[in-house]
This record gives sequence, C-alpha cells and structure tokens, in this order.
Amino acid sequence: MTTKAKLEKLKKPKSKKIHLIKTKKGDLLKLEKLRSELAEQKLAFNALEDRHLRLRAEFDNYRKQKEKEIFRLFKYGGSDAIIALLPVVDDLERMVNSSNGEESTSLDTIMEGVQLILDKVSRRLQKLEVVTFDSVGEKFDPDLHDALMVKESGEHEENIVIEEFEKGYRMKDKVIRHAKVVVSK
Repeated sequence: MTTKAKLEKLKKPKSKKIHLIKTKKGDLLKLEKLRSELAEQKLAFNALEDRHLRLRAEFDNYRKQKEKEIFRLFKYGGSDAIIALLPVVDDLERMVNSSNGEESTSLDTIMEGVQLILDKVSRRLQKLEVVTFDSVGEKFDPDLHDALMVKESGEHEENIVIEEFEKGYRMKDKVIRHAKVVVSK
C-alpha cells in the first residue's frame, strides 16, 4: 500500500460509530487538532513528493546530457589528433607535387623534405602530449614492451631489451602503443 493510500485511509473514519459517541469538549479539540496536523502532514508530503519528482527529472536530464557528451567524445574525440596531422599531409602532397615536373629530384632534397615532415609530426604529437619512451638497454616490462623475439646475448643480463623494431608511445601517463622489441635470454 502506498503512502498516499495510507493517508487517505487515515483521513476517513473507520466506522460511523465514532460520530455517534458522545464526546467531551476536550476530545473534540484533540480531534480537530489531529485533523489539522494531518492536513499539515499531507501538505508537507505533497511538497516532498513534488520535490522528489523534480529532482528525478533533473537527474534524468543530466544523465542524458552526459551520455550525449560521452557519445560525442567517442565519435569526434580523435578529431584533434587528425586536425593536428593535416598539415603533415599537406606537406607530403606538396612534396609529391613539386617533384612531378622534374626529371629527377636529388636524394638529399627528398631526405631533407622527409626530415622536415618528421620533425613537424613530432612537434604535433608533443602538443597532444604524445611522447616516445626508451626501450633499448632497459629491463623488459610487459606494460611497455611487446616482445617479438628472444635472443641469446653474452653482453646483456636476462630480460633486457637489446633491440627495438618499433618505438613505444605514451599519451600523458597511458601507453598507447607498446614498443616492439627483442629481449635478451
């Protein structure tokens, strides 16, 4: 039985006998006081119920808003990284287009262009708080390294990274790519 139903039940007299009993003046005052208190409690209950419903609706709206924000973050969160790398794509396109009309472009010129692009990519990654970490000479750590091979090594202790095939990257404090390494045996 709900609280509202209980209040309605209390409001109604249980039997008609109550009205037929002769009462004293004090009893009538007590009854009137109880009815007044009951009315006050009903008002307080209604106010609390209204407040509860409003808070619930407010919370539902807040939850829906946060769900939308999280969805947008997952959907478009990588856009900052992509926008940061678009100038690099532009540079690569310019490099390809600049050599189209020429018979041959010197290897030094190409390497210089590639180095400039690599430097630009590194700067863009640093702005996104993406950094590499050292692996060679370090103790193998499965949280940082992905062991591709194990090699016998007379120069190094066991479980030391002796070669790195791909660099590992961190974004802030999270490893976003494990370093691909060779570990000493």
